[in-house]
Amino acid sequence: MASTQTPRPDADETVVEHRDGIAMSSALALDRRAMLESLQLVVDRATQQPRAVMDVAGGFLRELIGITFGTSTLEPAPKDARFKDDAWRDSPVFRRLGQAYLAWGHSIDEWLARSNFDPLEHERARFMLDILKDLAAPMNALPGNPEALRRLWESRGQSALKGLRNFVDDVRNNHGYPAVADRHAFTVGVDVAASPGSVVFRNELLEVIQYRPNTPSVQSIPLVYVFSQVNRFYLSDLTPDRSLFQQLLDAGIQVFAVSWRNPTEKQRDWGLDTYAEGVITAVSVARDITRQPKVNLIGVCAGGLTTAVAAGVLAARGDDWLASQSLFINILDNRPLDSDFGLFVSERSVNSQKARVKSEGIFDEKNVFEMFAWLRPEENVMSFFRSNYLLGEDPIKHPLLFWSMDYTRLPAGLYSDFLDLSYANKLAKGEARALGNRINLKNVKCDTYLMAGSTDHITPWVGCYRSAQLFGGNIEFVLTNQNHTQTISARGDNRHLKYWIAEDLPADAQAWLKQAQPYPGDWRGHWFGWLARHSGTRIPAPSGLGCTKHPPLDPAPGKYVLES
Repeated sequence: MASTQTPRPDADETVVEHRDGIAMSSALALDRRAMLESLQLVVDRATQQPRAVMDVAGGFLRELIGITFGTSTLEPAPKDARFKDDAWRDSPVFRRLGQAYLAWGHSIDEWLARSNFDPLEHERARFMLDILKDLAAPMNALPGNPEALRRLWESRGQSALKGLRNFVDDVRNNHGYPAVADRHAFTVGVDVAASPGSVVFRNELLEVIQYRPNTPSVQSIPLVYVFSQVNRFYLSDLTPDRSLFQQLLDAGIQVFAVSWRNPTEKQRDWGLDTYAEGVITAVSVARDITRQPKVNLIGVCAGGLTTAVAAGVLAARGDDWLASQSLFINILDNRPLDSDFGLFVSERSVNSQKARVKSEGIFDEKNVFEMFAWLRPEENVMSFFRSNYLLGEDPIKHPLLFWSMDYTRLPAGLYSDFLDLSYANKLAKGEARALGNRINLKNVKCDTYLMAGSTDHITPWVGCYRSAQLFGGNIEFVLTNQNHTQTISARGDNRHLKYWIAEDLPADAQAWLKQAQPYPGDWRGHWFGWLARHSGTRIPAPSGLGCTKHPPLDPAPGKYVLES
């Protein structure tokens, strides 16, 4: 169904097919050996093709001569924040240093274009050389960073001492990587994840939280929220101005949320069956408490994979428990080149990673952190390296970035199941099995709402769009102009927000985009309208939480979100 709002003609915005995404399932199986082999191949190819090296080196030398005499016209890209300091333009020394770095990067690109790589080798080499260029930028060292040198002089060395303290703190508390936010700025349950509610069910795997209604009347059919197993569930309940839960409650939607327990080696055997059964348990709890035969189910990020599997199990069992399902920012139909990391995934890497994690019992927080950090080292590592260490700045206080540091672990069983589903693309092919049932998503007949972000580098939107072809009911696909986490947590008053909708859902994502109409504003208003149509009639809000079978146990956000 198209939006009832009038599209704005001047709302056009370029939407590109991002492939610099992580497609998380690809990153889980990343072949680190293949990455190192790609660097070795670069060295080997350079020694085997000296003519190309000499030609490029000659051009680089000529550019350096021009830089030395001040005749070079090289300039950084306008949006390259690394060169924002005026010294990169005004200082003869730093202007030449920056131009030399840019000339070196261009030479690497030119050499790669001339080298005789096959297509896969070329893309692997490009990815690794791009990382090398990011790491080698002059502003990543104190002598090459004019802003850091100025700060050092003005603070009489205090910035260096503060940077050293930040470094020591990160070694102790953040796996040796620069913190992206102040880890002490917010308290879970007080400043974030603070929506009033109660835990109404708890087992070894999860807690189910029911939130207190904000309105005198509510819609009868509740919403059950399932988040990724890789982060904490409160992305949808940050500060009040960024809380999706509060917006839902203000709209009269009854909200239940799953909070997964952070597994240890003792839970190594928890797999897809365990988590799919957990989702079904949460649905059953919501049905019991609200006395409704159906619920609306939402799965976010990797939680969408678990949600889709659970929906498939219910369909296979003949249990008509879902009024609708919403799947946000997740990929169910996996393709190797959805992300650059897919370049380094192979049967060898899948088997090797499964064996390693199985021996350790878990895929721990450090592995999860590095999986995301090295996708974009400039944005995720080096920018914070400069601000925290070279400039000696305090990590920023921001609820979204605070949440982003609250990583969890994956048990070996679920990790292996995720790899099997993604590498063989079993779910899209109808070959997946869970809880003794073959999962055919075409048998999921309830209406489905799909949402993706046009600038999402975690789950690229083109991969998310393919889910529109998988289910048996009516499908609505909405594309927003936000990245992965902002789709859920952005403030609704952001005047730059927009989204796209199209009447038809062709198999090709680019064909969909050509006919899609842009609409100004927050996509969530469109989803709330869709959700309201699937949420039954208005009834008086419940006077209390839980029921006799599922009484309140603890205040929200519960115990599991606080466990390390």
